Amino acid sequence: MVSKQEILGQKIMKRIHIHDKDQGGILSLTTGSQGSAKTSVLLSFAEYILKHHSTEKIFWSECYKAPLQIVKLGKGKYRFFVKNDVDIIFRDRDNKLKPTKIPITRFKDYDDLYKKAKMGKVNVVFFGNRLYWMEFLDYLRSVGEWVHIFIDEFGEVCPAYASGKSWKKIGYFSEDVLKDIRKCMMNVHVNTQSVTNIDHRARSKIMLKIFLPGAISDKHSRVTQAAIDNLKRDPIHGNPAYLDIRGEFGVVTFKDIYKPIKGFHIDAICNGGEREMSFILSFNGDKT
Repeated sequence: MVSKQEILGQKIMKRIHIHDKDQGGILSLTTGSQGSAKTSVLLSFAEYILKHHSTEKIFWSECYKAPLQIVKLGKGKYRFFVKNDVDIIFRDRDNKLKPTKIPITRFKDYDDLYKKAKMGKVNVVFFGNRLYWMEFLDYLRSVGEWVHIFIDEFGEVCPAYASGKSWKKIGYFSEDVLKDIRKCMMNVHVNTQSVTNIDHRARSKIMLKIFLPGAISDKHSRVTQAAIDNLKRDPIHGNPAYLDIRGEFGVVTFKDIYKPIKGFHIDAICNGGEREMSFILSFNGDKT
């Protein structure tokens, strides 16, 4: 028998994938302990879009010096984009980090990137500095069509302990860009191992919270820590999770477990692209 929470879980899942200009986009955060398949949740969302909305553009942000997660989707489903002034090296983690050749497409600026990005593919973008994703999301608000953004380890984009100009710009990003997601045709899905890694101003704008096994409950969520602690990992049948959207919560099981592809275990390191950001829209007149 299907429980009430399972029914609500499926209802929330439909909200994640719905394309309704009146309801607008969604900003989700997936959290859980290491090995709880946080990235698999994002990969399953991306694969759904590839299958059901193949005429829309998908952008993906990877961590540097860590195994590239997007390759788990399988060859032919993604493309790599690198900013012109960034020197990138892909390394084979199965061969003592020796450089390996990966096809890339270079881009000049956000307009050039958006023009070159392919529909029906996951466009994996390397700016050199992950903070540039704040600017890029700002840019995407004005493209006027449905777009999807996935950011692995969101704490590297909106770090909790920033200071100075970075702290101010994260504030602008949180209060203006993230707050505006629902009004735009943008679906933004991010993850983190610990919510404390993310600036509290950005956390407050999260619309949908996905709690996997090992997650720490949010004080603003109706999902209790005791309920999360009862979630059990299942590497065979998939991991259960609580979904909380504005106080309404349900439970689902993410059945797709994306495993590393044998012989294709790579990471990326970058040099360049580290200049101070100059937000497309001014922040209190500050263009520096």
